[in-house]
Amino acid sequence: MIKPSTIAVFEQEMRKYAAELREIGLVIDREPERITEFTNLESIRTINRMMIPPEYGGEPIVTVGQERYYGLSCLERVIAIEQLSAGDAGVFLGSPGPSMSSVIISALADPQQKERYYSHFLKGTAWSFFSLTEPEKGSDATEIGTRISRNGEGRLELNGQKFYIGNGHRASIGLVFAQTNRTSLGIQIALVDKSIRGFTAKPLDTMGVRGVQLSHLTFDACQLEEHDIIGRHLSPTKRGLWGALQTFHRMRPGVAALALGVAQAAFDYVREQRSFFKEREKLELEQIEMRLHALRSMIRSAAAEIDADVQKGYLASLSKIRAGALAEEATELALDLMGPGSMHEHPLLNKWYRDARAFEFMEGTTSIQKINVFQAYANGKMKHA
Repeated sequence: MIKPSTIAVFEQEMRKYAAELREIGLVIDREPERITEFTNLESIRTINRMMIPPEYGGEPIVTVGQERYYGLSCLERVIAIEQLSAGDAGVFLGSPGPSMSSVIISALADPQQKERYYSHFLKGTAWSFFSLTEPEKGSDATEIGTRISRNGEGRLELNGQKFYIGNGHRASIGLVFAQTNRTSLGIQIALVDKSIRGFTAKPLDTMGVRGVQLSHLTFDACQLEEHDIIGRHLSPTKRGLWGALQTFHRMRPGVAALALGVAQAAFDYVREQRSFFKEREKLELEQIEMRLHALRSMIRSAAAEIDADVQKGYLASLSKIRAGALAEEATELALDLMGPGSMHEHPLLNKWYRDARAFEFMEGTTSIQKINVFQAYANGKMKHA
C-alpha cells in the first residue's frame, strides 16, 4: 500500500511517463495500430509490467526515494492512472500489459492460472483482453449469450460473441464471461489463449480513445480445458459472477481516475495557452479547479476504502458518476475558452473532447452507478454519506 507521505513522489514518477504518452497521443489517435512501434518507450514498458505480483516475476516501479510499487493496491492504481491518463488516455488504454483482467486473476485464479497469465507479459510485450460486453446486450451479465457447454465428446466448448472489447485483436490472452446454465451461479470466466482454434478478433472504428482499438470477438466451437475455468478451486458462490462483482468494485475507481486525468489535462492546457481571462472565464475555471481537487480526494478515498473492504463500492460509483461528468464539462469549457475554430486549431483538445465521452460507457453507465449507490443507501451501508 502506498504511504500518504510518498504520494507526491509517486505522482512525479508517473508524470514523467505521462509526458511520453502525450508525445505520441495524436499519432496513435490517427493510426491506432502504430502503437506497436513505441513499445520500447520506458512508459509503455512500465505499463506492460504494472499489476504483476512480485511472486510471479513482477518488477516494481522504483521512485527516487527508493519506494517500490507494483500497482497491486487500488490506491496505487488510481494515482498512476490519473497521471498517465493526463498524458494520454487512449495510449494508456491501448498499451500492453495485464490491465483489467489482472484484477480478476489476482482475486480468483489459482496459482497455476496466475503463472500462465502473468508469464505472457514477462516474455515481452503482450496485450490482454477483458470480454464481458455482447452485441445488442451490452454488459448486462445476467443476459450473457456466450456459452460454455460440453460437446458430443464431453469436452468443454466455448461459443458466442463479444463486442467493444479493448485490445481484443492485439491480445495474446484474456478473460471471457460465459453462461454454463441459466442460474445466478451459472456464469463462469474462462482464461482463453488467442491461439485457440475458432477464436477470431476484428478491430472496430471509434471516435474516442481510439488507441484501445475496441474489437469484435467471435468464439466458434473453441475447445477449453477444465483448468481454463477461473476460480475452479473456489466454491460456486465465490467464483464466476459472484466473485467477479467484488472485483468490479476494484476497477471502478480506475475508470474515474481516467476521466479525472483527461479533465485535468484540458484544464491545464487552457491555463498554459492563455494568459488573460475575463472575470466570467476566471470564475468558470476556478469552479472546475475546485471540482478537480474534490474529485481527486473522492476517488482516492474510494480506492482506500475498497483496499480495506472490497464490498464498499458505493463511493467508487459516486466517483465514477462525477468523474465522467467533469471530463465532459472540462473539455467542452476548454474548447469554448480557446475560441472559434478550436476543434481544428487545437488537436489535443479535439482528442480529449472525444475521449471524454467514452468514460460514460466504461464499467457501467451513470444509471447503473446510481442503482449501486441507492442499494448501498437502502442497505444502510452509507454510514458517513
